[in-house]
Amino acid sequence: MASSSSSAPPWSDLPTDILALVIDRLGCTPADHHRRRRRFCFSMVWSQILHWDIPFDRDSLEAMCHGRQRALSADRARFRAVCRSWLQAMCHHGAATRLLPWVVFADGSFLLPFDADDGDRRLPTLPDNATCIGSTDDWLTLDCTDEKKVHTYFLHNPFSDTTVPLPELNAVIGDVSELFEVRKVLMRSGPHDVVVVLTNNWNHPLILVKPGKGVWLPEPQKAPFIYIMDVAFLGGKLYGITHTKDHVCLGISFDGDGVPNVTSIERLIKCPPSRRYRLHVWRDDDNDNSKVNNNNNGSTDEDDMDYIDKEQTKEGNEDECALDEFRDKTGDDKVLEGIAYLKDTDVSHESQDFIMVIWYLVQSRGKLLMVRRHLLVPKAEEGINCTRKVAVLEASVSKGAWVPVLDGLGGQALFISKRYCMSISSYGDVEEDTIYFADTGEMFNIKSQTMSQPQRGINHWQSMWMFSPDFVV
Repeated sequence: MASSSSSAPPWSDLPTDILALVIDRLGCTPADHHRRRRRFCFSMVWSQILHWDIPFDRDSLEAMCHGRQRALSADRARFRAVCRSWLQAMCHHGAATRLLPWVVFADGSFLLPFDADDGDRRLPTLPDNATCIGSTDDWLTLDCTDEKKVHTYFLHNPFSDTTVPLPELNAVIGDVSELFEVRKVLMRSGPHDVVVVLTNNWNHPLILVKPGKGVWLPEPQKAPFIYIMDVAFLGGKLYGITHTKDHVCLGISFDGDGVPNVTSIERLIKCPPSRRYRLHVWRDDDNDNSKVNNNNNGSTDEDDMDYIDKEQTKEGNEDECALDEFRDKTGDDKVLEGIAYLKDTDVSHESQDFIMVIWYLVQSRGKLLMVRRHLLVPKAEEGINCTRKVAVLEASVSKGAWVPVLDGLGGQALFISKRYCMSISSYGDVEEDTIYFADTGEMFNIKSQTMSQPQRGINHWQSMWMFSPDFVV
């Protein structure tokens, strides 16, 4: 008879393959690898939603989610807390099964990454009158418009069905004209920290909000804010790029009431404007409080490009003068969108396609990268947008210049959209040194300089990435 004093091996000695089976039982993606690649599910709840025979309504989602989601989160937290080996097993297993994020439309419908342009499934936690105007990690920013065209803004997490109101933002841009646009909303670290908003109105082109505390606005029509076309957070500071590719740093602090303020402005890279594209330039005397890096060598390789005015890509409009007067009155649509236009010189016929040159700013491994993309927009109705050229440049403050990145992304992958960009470690279904574009579904490998075929043709302002909590926790 075995001695009663003998003890079983400690739980920490369980083999990793057994621990993986336990983790799978806590709620994960389907075991079949092919199904995982095609469905890109985040959890058992969301994999149920993707089945076409599940009713797509808010009540049925809540019935599935509320108890289940809390249980899964609690179980995974308890699993990680058992011991160091179990924590490592959870991290390793999550890494091995990391899946791609979803693409969300402005109307709240969504696509899986390799789906065609047929998004007819809508996130069931969204109100009927909600428009998605931004995203950060697993959070969306919603603009809910009532019958009187009054806008109410919220942060919303569709995974936990959590909503954070933004009354401070409602007071500033709740009553606006039809020409007004929010171009980007970005959270610094979560829904209760600083939120930055970029708009097309030159009276409040950049807005800082801290929910429940207050809002900060720059002076109307003030540089450099009216020239900033994209932003990213790094190390608690807010960084931006202007239309001439100047690189700016905005220091943020809080007053005694917890309201955020921009307390410093520093131009880290100063680029000369393109000689052929008419842009307003941030002059040194536009802002007396800014610090300027006088190195003027920040130019990229774009100075000799034959840019054209955006209006040349449109048909004439008899009401354009009246619209200009309205824009001057309201300030709406007075901030350039940060996109330049080129003629497609590879085509000789009269009805030339045009190319949009789009710039994105993304933080990756403690560095700030600028992605420059040439997107071909065919005039033919049956044509589909496709990316002609991609360049990645790193901000080098010591050189005062944007430096081309040629040797890969250091094992990272970039997910790019006008509404939100993110850099993540590449493993599982996420390929290293690859750039994923939300609007076309294309994948560009920076090392091999190869581009996949476009999968869809979505307006670049109408699509954004949404990540599951597994990516960001």
